[in-house]
Amino acid sequence: MGEVREFYHEPDNDTELSTAVVTAIAKAHDEDVLEQEWVISEDINTDALDGLFQQHNLKMTLQFEADSTTVTIIADPNGNPVIKVESHR
Repeated sequence: MGEVREFYHEPDNDTELSTAVVTAIAKAHDEDVLEQEWVISEDINTDALDGLFQQHNLKMTLQFEADSTTVTIIADPNGNPVIKVESHR
């Protein structure tokens, strides 16, 4: 079984969550955001994802598999998203 690398990303308040997830996955894979082959909209409804943290009051954990990663999104004490990416490459 391959090595699992963890990467954490805390997006700016004005960054859409879907954009932050794409950025976090690219960084976890040491790839440029614009040059990666994975397209988030092929796996995830980006409008629904962006809406989850819109009011900064999320009280749940969201986890999904995407592009050889496990992505976990939790809220910090202020309700802002923190993205954890476990790369399985």
